[in-house]
Amino acid sequence: MNWKTTCALLVCAGLLFGFIYFYEERHKSTANPAAPPALVPVKATEVSAIQIRRTNQFLLRVERTNGLWSLTAPLAYSAQPHTIEAFLRSLSSLRSQTLISLEELAQAKRSVAAYGLDVPVATITLQQGAQRLEILFGSKTAVGDQIYVQVNNSPGVHVVGADILDQIPRVANDWRDPTLITFAGLNFDRIEVRSAARSFAIQADPTNKIYLLTKPILARAHTAKVLHLIQNIRAARISQYVSDHPRDDFDTFGLQPPETELVFGLGTNDAAVFQFGKSPTNDAAQVFFRRAGRPHVMLVPKSVVDALQIPAAELRDRRLVSVAPEAVDTVEVANAGGETFSVRRQFNGAWVVLDAHGTLADSDIMRDCLIRLGKLEGTVEKDVVTDFATYGLEPFARRYSLKSTITNLSGQVTNRLLAQLDLGMKRGDAVYARGAEDKSVYTVPVSEVAAVPYASWQLRDRRVWSFSTNQVTRVSVRHNGYTRQLVRNAAGAWTLAPGSEGVIVSEAVDEALHQLSELRATVWVARGDEQKAEFGFTGEGYKITLELKNGDKPQNLAVEFGGKAPSLYPYALAAIDGQNWIFEFPLAVYLGLIRDLSNPPPRSSQAAVDQ
Repeated sequence: MNWKTTCALLVCAGLLFGFIYFYEERHKSTANPAAPPALVPVKATEVSAIQIRRTNQFLLRVERTNGLWSLTAPLAYSAQPHTIEAFLRSLSSLRSQTLISLEELAQAKRSVAAYGLDVPVATITLQQGAQRLEILFGSKTAVGDQIYVQVNNSPGVHVVGADILDQIPRVANDWRDPTLITFAGLNFDRIEVRSAARSFAIQADPTNKIYLLTKPILARAHTAKVLHLIQNIRAARISQYVSDHPRDDFDTFGLQPPETELVFGLGTNDAAVFQFGKSPTNDAAQVFFRRAGRPHVMLVPKSVVDALQIPAAELRDRRLVSVAPEAVDTVEVANAGGETFSVRRQFNGAWVVLDAHGTLADSDIMRDCLIRLGKLEGTVEKDVVTDFATYGLEPFARRYSLKSTITNLSGQVTNRLLAQLDLGMKRGDAVYARGAEDKSVYTVPVSEVAAVPYASWQLRDRRVWSFSTNQVTRVSVRHNGYTRQLVRNAAGAWTLAPGSEGVIVSEAVDEALHQLSELRATVWVARGDEQKAEFGFTGEGYKITLELKNGDKPQNLAVEFGGKAPSLYPYALAAIDGQNWIFEFPLAVYLGLIRDLSNPPPRSSQAAVDQ
């Protein structure tokens, strides 16, 4: 081993390591210098005023009052808050990329005029509390992607990115709010459209949280349609600013008198009136627009006026019961000369009929009932009716009262009426109806009304029966004019009883019985035997009888099928608690029974002879 060579290599390695270490440390210190401080010490949220000049010309001044930005010069108008806030954030993030100090300027014998700062391209003056900041923007650098800037509280000339110039307005209208109607600070409870073609007024009812049409008739307004109209107004934008001179002749623009007015009122006072005039001769798609009492005239899309020309009838709420199902705690049903009953929602969400037994009502039926009532729409038969007896509505034939439960501070429970529906006489396929406060009479389809329960028995739990499939020992099927029987053998499989014909699949029979084991009615239709013929029950139709082994007491369950309901579901009849009930049978289950349990078609007499 050559020790001299080894030592020389070790010394070289040490020197190389030291060089790398000190080089890297120095490189780190120069490559990652501390970020320079903000050039403009401004907090966007604390600026109360901004003034902008372009060269020697005053451009605009905006001020913030109660959180809202407004143009105060050269005209008074609402300003664009988001644009102004974005500009202030950009100013606060400006960083000096290069500083030309006063000493460097003196040594080079150059003045600020060499950088375009004697007559700045733009001058921004900010008022932040008691502090006044002024930022001067000069000419661009030779490359063009940077600009010279001077800040009144920072000596020297700075170089910053030129992108900030794009955010400085060139005309006052650049920061003018193009929103057609600014709702901030506008308090109103009435919206009115005045026009020679169509006029209407909508009043908000804060007590019941609904809207009312008050002109041309008194009727409920459709909340969703009213909110949609307001949203369209809120989204409308000004196309062009035409004039800000109060001496202009508004008649020239068709604004004196206006062709259409949109009024926002509070009580009987008109809080703000917006006027729409005629179209300019060269653009039929625009109309002149102004706010009454102010000098500004603008152009807006004619589609805004067209949207206001909606017929009052289109804004009318033709629903007879306008209430959210979840708001209802109690339903009261009264039938003239018939049953009157109430159903109340419990704390656990279950519904109970308020009878002597506290009968549990089917929650699904109650939900569907409230949804159907909420969707029930009528056709106006007559407005401003004074004699409701003519329509069988005074006294009513049937009444649904929907109420909410209110508990006061003393713990006393009261019911507040949310909505009421009265039904009267039938007229063809329709029935007369009215709401609680309606002065109008409507017609609604009988088919829609018939789907809403009118008797307490219609609210019964829809479960027809419940059993375990392994309890069934025999199945009798009457179909196509004769009956066959299926019996369960000792191995648990299904076979045909002597004298019965056809092909059976044991697994399919088990599945059919499983579908029957927890049978639920789609809807209750009638009870008792008086209406059997009306629903297509002849005593000879399709019928399934099940023999169950229930301990020492055998049990028979039977379901018989009749005609078809308007829903195309089959009517079915079964004995429940010793009484026959007629109901609509689940269609999917019915089709499965036909496929897996029904008898084969009867053979002709000739076919029997041939065999």
